[in-house]
Amino acid sequence: MAQVHEESEDDKVHIPPDITFEDLVVDINFHPSKPLIAAGIITGDVILHSYASSANTLVRTFKHHKKATRAVAFSKDGNSLITSSKDKSLQVVDVETGKVSQCFSEAHPSPVYCQLVISDRLLATGDDDGNVKLWDLRKGHPIMELQENQDFISDMAVDEEKRFLLATSGDGTMTTFNIRRRKMVMQSENMEDEMLSVAIVKDGTKVICGTGEGALNFFNWEEFGNISDRFPGHPMSVDCIVPVTENIVCTGSMDGVIRAVNILPNRFMGVVGEHEEFPIEQIRITPNSEMIASCSHDQKIKFWHVAHLEKETIDASKKAKRDNKPKNLKKTAGQEDFFADFGKDLEVKPATEDDLSEEEDDSNNEEESENGEAANNGNSSEESDDLLSEDDSEDLDGDDFDSDDDSDTNTSESERTDNEDEKDVAKDKPGSNSSEKQ
Repeated sequence: MAQVHEESEDDKVHIPPDITFEDLVVDINFHPSKPLIAAGIITGDVILHSYASSANTLVRTFKHHKKATRAVAFSKDGNSLITSSKDKSLQVVDVETGKVSQCFSEAHPSPVYCQLVISDRLLATGDDDGNVKLWDLRKGHPIMELQENQDFISDMAVDEEKRFLLATSGDGTMTTFNIRRRKMVMQSENMEDEMLSVAIVKDGTKVICGTGEGALNFFNWEEFGNISDRFPGHPMSVDCIVPVTENIVCTGSMDGVIRAVNILPNRFMGVVGEHEEFPIEQIRITPNSEMIASCSHDQKIKFWHVAHLEKETIDASKKAKRDNKPKNLKKTAGQEDFFADFGKDLEVKPATEDDLSEEEDDSNNEEESENGEAANNGNSSEESDDLLSEDDSEDLDGDDFDSDDDSDTNTSESERTDNEDEKDVAKDKPGSNSSEKQ
């Protein structure tokens, strides 16, 4: 058991207090250089706060969407706030003045579900019916429009070279798009389970996807046809993932718990925080990687310290246990010393039950869980469809996007029937058991 020692003033971690809203927070994102956090609200508002360990301050409220704001993100320079909505619109707002500088009222044929800022000029969006668009904001129009999926685009990620866009979908697949060639290059086999979140880890060599069943699926880079590993263990769906380091991610689940997970060896390290039993809508990390913020159906944004996770070590010689739960390291939110003893507690075997559970049922600790490396189903990855070609060596700022011959649109004309605003995002997902907002 970890040795307990007296905590000094220098050990204390200072985190901002919770931010409470009157309505459900759907998405959040940090400013790239200032202590600002934007929140997309189910009513359509976008609310901007400054945050500090002493107090949080309301900066501005934007009211430019008619329905739920599903995605918010700052531009790379931080001067603009890009928002997407259930009303199918995409809008770019000046952070300082609050004025809308660009408005695409019919950005998608269906409600926009997610978005990803790729570079100063490029933005990717996905909607409820599987349409993916790549936008050149300087030109003011999409340069790629494809519909390769049959269900909502749940999440997107891009590699450091800005060459490939990865998009997960509720239809059970992950689709890879070549940004420079503006075409789909590969779609994974159907996992027969919703693919809800995606992140690139291990120095760009692995892709990790969260699923509706609570498992993490792994792909080798450029082998996107089939998974290479699978790590089960989350009791409910993994709705969001954020890399903290190249080897550690934080996952947000429908059970309201945020977990730290070590990647290869695959181990649950502990519970970073929770929103009681409310589903986690989104988690984001600060630009300096010291904190993450999470939003949930409890109508709050909470902050959690994660900088210390990089110092934690995992004993790869010990097998993970299927019936064991990660140690609960949560304290009362808002305490200045919230995670001062997180590292000390993690010195205990990562996957053990609490002490009482160990005494009551020691036999449960003998059963081994599926390990990511042992869970390889024997299927070799599909052959890469020339993911890297000579054309890909062109620079993004070259003439690649100047051609008028943009990819043909292949979008669905049918619209998803609008539910009430109370049934949004997680509750719109097929098979979702999220509680309804009162």
